[in-house]
Amino acid sequence: MAQARSAFIEGLRAERDAFREFCDTLQTERACLLRADVDALTQVTRQKSERVDRLVELRDTRTRYLESLGLDPSSSDTERWLATHTVPDAATLSQLWKELVEFARHARDLNHANGALITARLNHNQAALAALHIAAQTQSLYGPDGQTDVLPEHRDLGLA
Repeated sequence: MAQARSAFIEGLRAERDAFREFCDTLQTERACLLRADVDALTQVTRQKSERVDRLVELRDTRTRYLESLGLDPSSSDTERWLATHTVPDAATLSQLWKELVEFARHARDLNHANGALITARLNHNQAALAALHIAAQTQSLYGPDGQTDVLPEHRDLGLA
């Protein structure tokens, strides 16, 4: 049981650190979005995906441990368990949990802000494409001689 508890505590540290790294990645993503740096954004997106996979893995491990103790892995149950079952280092672990939760909230906020920025850029690009499409349909075309191609007026055959 003590070994599982130690592994759980190390997992909390790893999860907190993974959230910190994820926040850094989200801030890098935001910078790429603001600069419209598509090449860098492609790399950051891969890194972001890897970080999310790691966070899911750590969360699943934490959830399994808490459920093995008969606890709901919710934030409030985790805080209660940390306060009552880790007497020698309760303050340190409580602080660790608070940091983990704060980084998770910060990551959520950053991800939401980046999503809003992506949505705004997408809407802008769609509006620009629509304007170009309309302009292409209403503009007269130029021929190889640089003159507009004017279509002849429609005449019925057989009429002069």
